[in-house]
Amino acid sequence: MSIGIRRYALQISAGIVTLAALAVFADTLMGALWYSPDTEVPVPEIEQVPEEKRALPEDQPARLRVPSLEIDAFIQHVGVNAKGNMAAPSNFVDVGWYKYGTTPGFTGSAVVTGHVDNALGLPGVFKELDKMRIGDDIFVEAQDGEELHFRVVEIQRYPYTLVPLKVLFSRSDLPRLNLITCSGKWLQSERSYDERLVVYAELVSG
Repeated sequence: MSIGIRRYALQISAGIVTLAALAVFADTLMGALWYSPDTEVPVPEIEQVPEEKRALPEDQPARLRVPSLEIDAFIQHVGVNAKGNMAAPSNFVDVGWYKYGTTPGFTGSAVVTGHVDNALGLPGVFKELDKMRIGDDIFVEAQDGEELHFRVVEIQRYPYTLVPLKVLFSRSDLPRLNLITCSGKWLQSERSYDERLVVYAELVSG
């Protein structure tokens, strides 16, 4: 085999290896950016809401704003995954509202989740949720453009398997908004953080 042919063969082999490496990197990157791990928060049984208490489509949430954290995020409407847990948003820049629960602004507990980071360690929408303080403002814009004003009244951390589901999903005394994300230490064997951070807020006006 001549030197020229051997050099050409080596270039072809190097090109194939490079393309394969790029494909693996692209697959990893897309998975890190768009793959949504489980929230690991089980949801209560879905209850039928009386017709007079049901929200109209225009009442449903569209955007979440948290001025103190400079968050202005699109709200996905998420349901239940195959494990029976509250589904997570499909990317790391949006948040997810549990669509089978309370609509923000209505009496009950509206639950919104967001990622703290992704598989590459890049910050998610709720990366700095632990910096919120009691008294901070949260705003939810409905589909019809109406803006609801909530104020933080309580902040709690729970072991990820011991989130009080009735408190998170089922208080029905006031119009509430509960934000939840991962917190604590990463458990490699569980592929999860060991805590959940929950920010509880109540409706001020809207």
